[in-house]
Amino acid sequence: MDDRSSPNRGPFIEKASSDQFPQLARLWLEASLAAHAFVDAAYWTANKRAMEEQYLPASEVHVCMADGEAAGFVAMAGDYLAALFVDPSRQGHGYGAMLLDRVKSDRNTVTLHVFARNERAAAFYRKQNFEPQHEQIDEATGEREIVMVWRRA
Repeated sequence: MDDRSSPNRGPFIEKASSDQFPQLARLWLEASLAAHAFVDAAYWTANKRAMEEQYLPASEVHVCMADGEAAGFVAMAGDYLAALFVDPSRQGHGYGAMLLDRVKSDRNTVTLHVFARNERAAAFYRKQNFEPQHEQIDEATGEREIVMVWRRA
């Protein structure tokens, strides 16, 4: 039996395979709708296909597996954190921190943008030692976003 499928094994991070992208795009959509109620749901729905077919394939993607399912994923474009999403039903269990630790392990800096109105995510990133740099307007949504940076100590 493959150790990764063992019911006694805790959550683990692995490089995502392209056959996981449809599932990860569904997770992205569900988590985006839950976390960003201030953005029209049609925006997220309209971008699901691009997430699956363009953004994920163009990124370095790692997935957190828990109980045989994708609990969350992180997508990096170089040192830019393009996406970090955890299944809403699994948030608060440390999966986001695990994913961040994975990408921080082989980088000296990580930059991200987070919607200012997504206070829970902004607080999470602060707790993970990301420092706000400045605010700007996200062109696609018109929402204020905070640019944050983590630097290796």
